[in-house]
Amino acid sequence: MAWAELTDSRCYYDVRGRGDPLLLVPGLGATCESWRNLTDALGQHFSVIQFDNRGTGESEAKRSPTTLADLSSDIVELLDHLQLERVHVLGLSLGGIIAQRLAMDHPSRIDRLVLVSCADAFTPYLREVAKLLGQALRHFPPDAFVRTMELLSVSPEYLDANPAIVEERIKDQCRKRIPKLVLARQLRCLACSDVEEKDYHIPAPTLVIAGEYDGLIPMCYSRRMSERIAGSQFMLVNSAGHNPLVECPERVLPRIVQFLSDGRYRAEDVAHDESDQHGEALVEA
Repeated sequence: MAWAELTDSRCYYDVRGRGDPLLLVPGLGATCESWRNLTDALGQHFSVIQFDNRGTGESEAKRSPTTLADLSSDIVELLDHLQLERVHVLGLSLGGIIAQRLAMDHPSRIDRLVLVSCADAFTPYLREVAKLLGQALRHFPPDAFVRTMELLSVSPEYLDANPAIVEERIKDQCRKRIPKLVLARQLRCLACSDVEEKDYHIPAPTLVIAGEYDGLIPMCYSRRMSERIAGSQFMLVNSAGHNPLVECPERVLPRIVQFLSDGRYRAEDVAHDESDQHGEALVEA
């Protein structure tokens, strides 16, 4: 655990594991802590780099971010600090949108890219979802806002099977008391994140992952994003919500590890039997 003095941030980060470097970009209001169930498994294959986005968690903002480009520029400076020319990047939700900005603005810094539960454009539907979250953030008590986010994120099947785990997760988030201002600033950055059609180009080999029951960013947007990224692979995780990395890591992590290792899936690793409710669909763009 350490801090890097960047131009606009005192960035908190942590590196663990061994192998090719893999940078994890967290979602809305999330910190290094959000990856705790994944780092041991990923660290067996990669040098896992976790960090807190500017103004979030332990990272102090010298200047508040106003765009996603501000947040992606912090990542570039962090890579320079770590003396890393290229890394694999995995971004979840808002982190996946930041990762796309990084891939477009600094393509030479990314080896392979994994985008989980995110979209390529701030569509009218997604704007309404963001407005709803903004209103909830403004008017709901903090505990009610956390519960709202969790219910939109979790899949019905996972909640029905694991009510105690979900309830404990809600209590844990409530205990952290993420400042409303931090969330509001990240939502404002998201609101001005759209890229012109002519400028949207991601050259890095990319794996797109989406949960079947994602209530925050429906999987249709992830599928469309994958279609826009030449040569990308799309993985639909059946019965999963907004964070399949948490709900079913045993089904998702092997796909990620193999993609980052050699870019391909073995045919026997992909289940196509429609009678198997846990089979995943894999499509190449």
